[in-house]
Amino acid sequence: MNQNIIWKLSRFVWLSLLGIGSIGTVSIYAPILFTLPEGRLGCDTPVHWKLGEVDSRFPVERQQFLRTALEAERLWEKPTGKELLIYDPNASFTVTTVFDDRQKMTYDTRKLQTSIDRYQKQAETLKKSYETLLAGFRRDQAALNTKMDAFQRDFTSYQDNVSRVNASGGAKPQEYASLEKQRKALENEQASINKESDRLNKVASTVNATAGQFNSETADARDNLAKYHLKYGEPKPFIEGLYESPLKSITIYQFESTDDLRLVLAHEFGHALGIEEHVADSQEAIMYAMMGGQNLDHPALTKDDISIYKLACPTLTPSIQESVVSYLVLTPVEKMDFFDFLNIFFK
Repeated sequence: MNQNIIWKLSRFVWLSLLGIGSIGTVSIYAPILFTLPEGRLGCDTPVHWKLGEVDSRFPVERQQFLRTALEAERLWEKPTGKELLIYDPNASFTVTTVFDDRQKMTYDTRKLQTSIDRYQKQAETLKKSYETLLAGFRRDQAALNTKMDAFQRDFTSYQDNVSRVNASGGAKPQEYASLEKQRKALENEQASINKESDRLNKVASTVNATAGQFNSETADARDNLAKYHLKYGEPKPFIEGLYESPLKSITIYQFESTDDLRLVLAHEFGHALGIEEHVADSQEAIMYAMMGGQNLDHPALTKDDISIYKLACPTLTPSIQESVVSYLVLTPVEKMDFFDFLNIFFK
């Protein structure tokens, strides 16, 4: 075999090895070179979540809880124009509940408020009734006292007349008739006074009973307040929901209604989307630290909510490699243009 043939065979072998090596390298690195990055969860790609256990002692059933959570999800998606959250039964990030003293306190507070409202209405009615009865009693008692004073004067006059007649040796027919008429009038007046006195005694009993009922209702209301404070102490803020980072769970501890639950979930979803801080000055914002100032009936993101989300998810300028990969992966072959491709390197 001459030297020329050996050289050709050697070149063929090296070219073959180089080709095999190139193909191997491309096959290994092509998936990396031509795969788009997944993006930032909550910013570029949606966060998948699932619903865990909903304790039956909470005031909503599981399906209603889920519907409310989906409403909370849309509060973020509509104004941002992004699909930020996806309900996925297979996700690892879980929304769940824990029933403890916080929700018990909510129920007891509601009962206490109902009791206080009932007391206030009943106490107002009793107070008005008592004041009306007492005013009437005092008026009628004063009238009766005047009537009794007049009766006493008439009775004394009658006795004086009887004594005078007896001292003169007896009453003449005309004097007797006059005294008899006066006696009967006094008897009638005495009967009228006794009847009015009996009626006023009953009114006085009603007045006292009304006052007693008012005092009893007041004592019950104070007792309920004392028991509440003994059980829970002085009112203090507590956590209604808690987000555990990174994307582990959202735990709901307390809510008053589905409207309240929607706000709590929307707030915790905001943390799940990457918002670590709270809105500082706007009490209407969903991401304000405390619940209470937001619109329960028609909740919506405020400008401050959107601003703090943009701070958590700033717009990023892609690298040349990312731009190349995006162009090669996302651009259909028939629409690829050499000059467009070159522009990536000269932006």
